[in-house]
Amino acid sequence: MSIELGTVDITRTFAVPAAAAFAAWSQQAAQEAWGDPGPDWQMRFERFGFAVGESDLCRFGPRGGPVYLNENRYLQILPEARIVYATLLREDGTLSFSGTVVVTFEPVPDGTRMRLVEQGIYFDGRDRAEDHQAGWQAMLGAMDRYLQQQARAA
Repeated sequence: MSIELGTVDITRTFAVPAAAAFAAWSQQAAQEAWGDPGPDWQMRFERFGFAVGESDLCRFGPRGGPVYLNENRYLQILPEARIVYATLLREDGTLSFSGTVVVTFEPVPDGTRMRLVEQGIYFDGRDRAEDHQAGWQAMLGAMDRYLQQQARAA
């Protein structure tokens, strides 16, 4: 039995207003559009409760691979400014990660600067900060493409 501590810290600028970047997190359909880490992955929400004290429950994973269960409990939501949530991840029913995620939104001249910080505990070698970093990078790339598509459609 082992634990590893880790931090993911990513800052990206999106060419959309803070309201649009925030909406990508606060709306279930938006998260479903950008929230899986790769083209061969699948995900579905069993519950989407974007409100303080509420929680999301999502199953995801690569087709034919392990099934992950992600649960997020929202601790603070400041529209267009900050989202804070406690999170856990189970792989095939076994706890592999627990942590806290903070997402901030800052208006800048060319859009919105968003910073995501995930601090976590990775259990028994089943998960690693490097894997979360890569997953978040892929998802935020998909979020950027989603936001660009939404801006063109508007």
